[in-house]
Amino acid sequence: MKNFSSKGIRFSGDSIKSCVGFIDLVDSTKNTITMEGLDYIRKYYSTFINSVSENVKSYSGKGIKNIGDCLLFYFPKTTDVNNIGVFIEAIECGCKILDKRYNINQELSKQQLPPFNYRISMDYGLVEVALGSNNKEVDLFGSVVNECAKINSLSKSNGLVIGKNLYNLLIKSAFGKEFEISEIKLSLDGYNKNLTSCYTIIDNRNLLIANKRDEALKHQVPSNEIKRTSQIENKSTISY
Repeated sequence: MKNFSSKGIRFSGDSIKSCVGFIDLVDSTKNTITMEGLDYIRKYYSTFINSVSENVKSYSGKGIKNIGDCLLFYFPKTTDVNNIGVFIEAIECGCKILDKRYNINQELSKQQLPPFNYRISMDYGLVEVALGSNNKEVDLFGSVVNECAKINSLSKSNGLVIGKNLYNLLIKSAFGKEFEISEIKLSLDGYNKNLTSCYTIIDNRNLLIANKRDEALKHQVPSNEIKRTSQIENKSTISY
C-alpha cells in the first residue's frame, strides 16, 4: 500500500493490533461554564491531561491526542497477543487512574476547582497507523477506535468498560480471579446497532475494605441489560 498524505498526516500503510483506550472527563463543559477567568479553565484541563498522560506513560502506554474533554491513548506492547500480562497492565492503568482521582480532587478543591469524574473505555483490535509531519507523532484509525469511543458512554461516572475483543483475550487468563466482570447486553438498534456487548470491570485487589467496594460499585452500571445509550444515567458523584 502506498503512503497517503493529507495536511501533515501520513498513513504509512502499516496495520497493527493494539489495545486502545478513551477517557472522558464527565461534565467538564458544565463545570467550566461556572469558572471565573481563563486561568481556572487552563488549570482544570491541563491537570486532567497531564495527570492522565502521566499515568498512561507509567504503564508503558502512549497518549495520542485529546479531543475536547477526551483523551485517546494506546499500549504499544499489546501488539504481542501472546503476552497476556501487558493486557492486564492496561486494565491496571485504567484502575489506577480512577484510584488516583481522589488525591487529585483534594488538590483541585484547594484551588477552588470542581472535582474530576471519569468514564474509561478500552478495547483491542486492528488499527491503521498514521504519522505526523515530524514522523514522531502517532495517530490511530480504525473500527476498534470508533467502537471504543462508543462504549465509553456505557460506563457510569468513575467506571471502566471494555469491548468484547479485549474481554475475549482477558477471560482466557487468570484475569477473572482478580477483577470483577459484569456484562452489559446491548440491543441491536439505534446507537448500539453495531455493538454486541461490552463489560464493566472492577479491580477486586484494591477493594479489600467493604465500604470502598460499595463505593466503587455505586459508580458501575446497575443493570446487566441496557437497551439504549440514552437510557443510562451518567450522573456525576462528587468525591474528594
